[in-house]
Amino acid sequence: MGLGGMGRRVNGILVLILIVGAVLRLKGVTNPYLDDQGWRQADTASMALNMLGHLGDFPDVLFPMLNYDGAGPQPVELEFPFFPYLLAWTWTWLGWQDLWGRLWGICFSLLTIGGIYQFGRLALSGRAGLWAAAFYAFLPLTTYYGRVVMPEPVAQAFSIWALVAIVSWRNKPTRRHLLGASILMAGAVLAKLPQLMIFPVALLLGFYPLRRKIGKLLVYSFLSLVLPMLYYSWVHFGAGEASQFVSGILSHQVIEGSTGYGEILYKNLKSGLGLPLLLALMGIALIVQKKAFQKEGHLALLLWAGISSVYLVVICLRIPLDYYLIPLALPIVLLAGYALDVWGGNREGNGVPAFVVGIVLIGLLWVNQTLYYGSKYQWNEELLTQAQWLRQHTEADSVLVLSGPQPMTLYYSQRYGYRLIRDDSQAWEDLQEMPGDYLVALPDSRGEDFWERVESAYAQVGPGVYQLNGK
Repeated sequence: MGLGGMGRRVNGILVLILIVGAVLRLKGVTNPYLDDQGWRQADTASMALNMLGHLGDFPDVLFPMLNYDGAGPQPVELEFPFFPYLLAWTWTWLGWQDLWGRLWGICFSLLTIGGIYQFGRLALSGRAGLWAAAFYAFLPLTTYYGRVVMPEPVAQAFSIWALVAIVSWRNKPTRRHLLGASILMAGAVLAKLPQLMIFPVALLLGFYPLRRKIGKLLVYSFLSLVLPMLYYSWVHFGAGEASQFVSGILSHQVIEGSTGYGEILYKNLKSGLGLPLLLALMGIALIVQKKAFQKEGHLALLLWAGISSVYLVVICLRIPLDYYLIPLALPIVLLAGYALDVWGGNREGNGVPAFVVGIVLIGLLWVNQTLYYGSKYQWNEELLTQAQWLRQHTEADSVLVLSGPQPMTLYYSQRYGYRLIRDDSQAWEDLQEMPGDYLVALPDSRGEDFWERVESAYAQVGPGVYQLNGK
C-alpha cells in the first residue's frame, strides 16, 4: 500500500477512535452536576456563575470565587479558571444549562485523544500512538472524567499538547515553536498544579542532550513557569487561610496525611485503569531489555514512569479520590501502546497476536466501565428538587445554611451561604451564630436529636427548608 493509502487508513482509524470515545463520554451527558464528584463539579460551575456579568473585568474575573462559607462570593485558592471562564461565556451566549459544561469537557477529552496519537507518532511510532489513543478513549477513569465539569479534562489536553509542541520544536527549532511550547506548558500547570510532573519530561524531550541548548532551555523554563508562579502566588495570598485549597491539600493531606489508603488505591487502579497498567509495565521492561536509550522518546517515557511512581506514593496513597490518578493515564497508555507496537513487530504476520491482545484489552475496559463505573453516573434527585424550590420561593439575596458540607445546593439555588461541618452539638451552636435566613436539610445529614431541636425552634417552609428568621 502506498504512503497516501496508509495515511488515509491511519486517519480513518483515528477518526473511529475519536467517534467511539465521544459516544462513550456522552453517557450521562444530561446529568446535573450531582453525580460522582458533584462537589468538585459544582465548585467549577459556581466559579463560572460568579463570573457572569464580569467577564471583561480583568484580572479580578480570573480570581476563583465560590458560593459557600460566606454571604457573598468567597475568594479561594484554586487552579486557573480556564473551564469556568469558557463556561461563563457559553452561558452568556446560549443560556444557563449544565449540558454546555459536559460538552466542553468532552471536547477537551477528545483533544487529549488526538494529542496522544500525535505524541506517539512523533516520539514512538504511528502504531503506538493509535494504540495509546484507543486505550485512553476506553479507560473507565478517563471516560468518566472526560465528561465532567472539573479542571481535569483541560489539564490533560494542555499537558499532552505541551509535549507534542516541545517535540515539534526539537524537529523544527524556531522561536515561534518554542513560544508555543512554553505557552502550552504554562497552561498545563495553570490548569492543574500536579501537571508540573510533566515539566522534566518536556525538558528531556526538547533539550537532551544539551549541546548548545542551555540558553533556549532557560528561556523555555522561564516562559513556562513564570505565569504559574505569579498566578498561584496571587490566589494564595488573596484567599483567606481557610480557603487556601491548593496549598492546604499539599500541607494537610500530603505532608501530614495518612498513608493508610492502599486498599482504596488498589481498587481505584484496578477499576479505573485496568489491564493496560500491566501492559505499561511490560513497556518499561521492553525499553530496558532492548536498551532503547538512544531515543529521547524512550528515555522520556522512563522518566515519566519514574515521576508517576513517586506521585502515586506521595499523593495518591494519601488522598483516596480516584481523580488524582488521572495524571497517570497519559504515561500508562503511551507505554501500553509502545508495548503492543514492539510486540507486533515489523514483519508481516507478527502483528496478529498483539492486535488480538489489544482488542481484548479494549473489550475488557468496556466491561470494566459497565461493572465498576455505573454507580458513578447516579445522582440524588432530592438535591435538585430542593434547590429548585429555594430558587423559586426564596429571596434572591437570601443566605442559606446547609446542614452538611456538600455545597451543590448553593450552586443550583443560585444562593450564597454557610455549611455546618462539625458534629451535631457543635453544629447547633454554629447555627445560632451564622447569619443565615434558611436552614437546608441535606439528605443523610445530622442525627435525630439535631433535627428534633431544629423542628422545635424553627418553622419548616419547604422541602427540608426551615426559616431561621422573620425574613
